[in-house]
Amino acid sequence: MIRTTIAKRVRRAQARFSRLVVILIGRGLFGFRIEVSGRGHVPAGEPLIVAGGPHRNWVDGFLLMIALPALPRLTFLASENVSDRLWKRVIVFIAGGFEAVSFSSAVNREALTAAQEVLRRGDRLGIFPEGWDHLDGPMREIGPFRRGVAFIAQQSGRRVLPVALTGSKPLWRGKTLRVRIGAPIDPPAPDADRAEQQAWSDALRAALQALIPPEPPEIPVEERRWPWLTDLFN
Repeated sequence: MIRTTIAKRVRRAQARFSRLVVILIGRGLFGFRIEVSGRGHVPAGEPLIVAGGPHRNWVDGFLLMIALPALPRLTFLASENVSDRLWKRVIVFIAGGFEAVSFSSAVNREALTAAQEVLRRGDRLGIFPEGWDHLDGPMREIGPFRRGVAFIAQQSGRRVLPVALTGSKPLWRGKTLRVRIGAPIDPPAPDADRAEQQAWSDALRAALQALIPPEPPEIPVEERRWPWLTDLFN
């Protein structure tokens, strides 16, 4: 019991520290102007599933960390290549809220087991339903969803919080990035079959598509400072 209490306190402290570090790097070092709307939709203390999109850059996960409260901690199911470079591994280690899993099928057992564990321990589960194969997709068009998020929501009984992003590609120092949070969505019915799960997934995709914020202001290419940030976070 004592060990469990200590572990929870450590995780809470890590969550607050991680979010602070991400804010300092994003706003301080890179000068990003991060505009967040819809924070009133975030239910206090609820360990729900956070579905983000469109997902076009590695920085998107950190945008969600900044947009949401530090607690419950936001933990992501991420593709194995989330830490394919040394500096990424360092940042992921500091942030802590990432678990690398495989996304090789529509309903991947490894990912589902990891997702259920995140929610069971009271964290928020962060996931980009499009996956990593859409990083070069249209900036304002969310790709199709598989049934994974629907299955996780159905099995856990947790609601899903849609969060739409814009501005993360291209990047430069001082760019405006926008995040819009929607109202939580109830999970599929406990007895929903595959077709109903897919219909629920399609409805989640439509909700995210409708949430995408207006594009941030552009500036001439020659005036952009640190334009290499695009490739750094790609």
